[in-house]
Amino acid sequence: MWFTPKIIKKIEKAGLIGRGCNNFPVAKKWLAVRRANGKEKFVVCNVSESEPGTFKDHYVLKNYAEKVLDGMQLAMDTVKAKRGFVYLNPEYFAEFQAPLRKIIEEKFYTGIELFEKPRHDYIGGEETAALNSLEGKRVEPRLKPPYPTIVGFEGQPTLINNPETFYAVSLIAENKYKNTRFYSLSGDGVEKEVKELPVDITVKKMLEEFGHKPSEKYFYLVGGGAAGTCYNFKQLNRKFDSVASVVIYSINEPEEKVVMNWLEFFENESCGQCVPCREGTYRLRNLMRNKFVSGVLPDQAVLDDLVFTLENTSFCALGKVSTNAVLSYLKNVKK
Repeated sequence: MWFTPKIIKKIEKAGLIGRGCNNFPVAKKWLAVRRANGKEKFVVCNVSESEPGTFKDHYVLKNYAEKVLDGMQLAMDTVKAKRGFVYLNPEYFAEFQAPLRKIIEEKFYTGIELFEKPRHDYIGGEETAALNSLEGKRVEPRLKPPYPTIVGFEGQPTLINNPETFYAVSLIAENKYKNTRFYSLSGDGVEKEVKELPVDITVKKMLEEFGHKPSEKYFYLVGGGAAGTCYNFKQLNRKFDSVASVVIYSINEPEEKVVMNWLEFFENESCGQCVPCREGTYRLRNLMRNKFVSGVLPDQAVLDDLVFTLENTSFCALGKVSTNAVLSYLKNVKK
């Protein structure tokens, strides 16, 4: 019979869900790595955070770095890993390497290493792309399954969580977890800010906690600054699906500027590994650009086919979510 460590039971009881974007139960992932067979096991703290409008991991590292490393060390002890990596995007590496190394030295966390992500790219934050990066390979997603919990870094079982998840675990271990998470707000009429609020809060209530009253003057990109979903001010009585961020836009923001920024982001960030995403993001951008230049709407059948292909045949989530913001904008804001 398998033995389940006390900390995993506590994480399960707390109902902790990963604070990245996949909403996966943390206890289930930790248990999978602990029970996996391998010559060696690894733990990765993924601090890639490269999507526009997301910056709560920066806030966590700036204010709770010690808690993050404590949670990471606890994970290593639990899954029986001797090595762990803090995978940082270049900007965060430059800013946080000194304080992180100081904590590692002071607490004798000799198995934890810092790794600088090669560049500030979006796809490099996908968990298997991050593993390729750590191994010095081309930064692109791997086919899943097998999942990193079984075949991860150097082909061995690997636990990957983001810093907020490790922070929450450290609180659970100390019986201080209060079922909260970090929310980030940015955009028109507000200062960039992060607050710790209940996990089940609605978007409307979250905005009010930041001192913003939703109104017809704005629309709201919820769940990321490019991969999120656009809502008008009447549609905010809903909970967050994944990424806990909101970007506020003025309703008078030029449509061309808004739409093209999103589409150009995904075209630029596509790793080029699969045809649906590589070609689809390029063609979607061109279709919409032609609309703004010529004033002629794209053929609806062509647009529908392109969107279907991107959402259903892209190799990874980047291509699948590349249409979210634009389609929801056209449906909910410019309807």
